[in-house]
Amino acid sequence: MSSIPSIKGSAFSKVVEDVGKLLDTGALSRSDAARWLEPEDVALLGKEVVVSRWYDIRCYERMSQLLLEVEGHGNPEYLRERGRRTARRLLEAGLYAQFEYLQRTEASRTQDPGERFVAFGRDLRLLNTLSASILNFTKWSSRQDPDHPRRYQIVLSEAAAMPEVLCWTTDGFVNQMAAQRGHGDLWRWERVERSVIVFRMNGEI
Repeated sequence: MSSIPSIKGSAFSKVVEDVGKLLDTGALSRSDAARWLEPEDVALLGKEVVVSRWYDIRCYERMSQLLLEVEGHGNPEYLRERGRRTARRLLEAGLYAQFEYLQRTEASRTQDPGERFVAFGRDLRLLNTLSASILNFTKWSSRQDPDHPRRYQIVLSEAAAMPEVLCWTTDGFVNQMAAQRGHGDLWRWERVERSVIVFRMNGEI
């Protein structure tokens, strides 16, 4: 595994593909793309992104920033939607066991509110392990929200290298996972310290 903060190709391939499409169709010139991309980014275009390989998170950041500005017109909701689509794509591809578990979570099988809350916490602890399959940095954990006893937080520590564009796509990603169990738009993120990001539930399950 790379010692450089990196992202797995399974979550990076669509970013590279979409940047390549902008260039191939003429929607973006290579001279304009140079406003965002470095030579190492350009070298990835036109090549197959290996889903099991690690890629420098800085390449992901620059390409995602390009897509945000060119296709998303600077609106973070564009990145949230990309995160949702990534979650759906990985679920359909069956690449990660955690996604299979998502289809049969404990919280979805109980009607008692107290039992459902406890079960949701167990589900979160397992789903948090997915992060290590996609990022080689950050540590994810879940905890009860100290201000809202019936809500949880997802805490990302050692996250100094996590760019804002990835925070927004992760927002869409975790909300899509919640939507798989009918919880809708459940999470919002905040960088509380340079190296700590917290996703808070905006309501009870």
